Amino acid sequence: MTKENFEIEQRLNGYSFVIDNRHSPVYSTREMAETAAREELKTMKEREDDEDELDEGLEDTFPASDPVAVTSSGHAGEPGRGKNKHDEG
Repeated sequence: MTKENFEIEQRLNGYSFVIDNRHSPVYSTREMAETAAREELKTMKEREDDEDELDEGLEDTFPASDPVAVTSSGHAGEPGRGKNKHDEG
């Protein structure tokens, strides 16, 4: 993406910017629309950088250690809960 990859369009009641075929809300002046477009591009770039960092972090931790072991219990509840008083002897 180039530094200023947006267009400004004049609308009936002001100006809006277009980035990636998405139109912004309408701003009262061209300058306000340009400022908002630059801020949006900055936000998009920061998001992209964050995603790149996350991808790199995930790559650095792959492969993970042993997979999670799945086990099941033969009874529900706390251990010893199913014992009868007669079994305690």
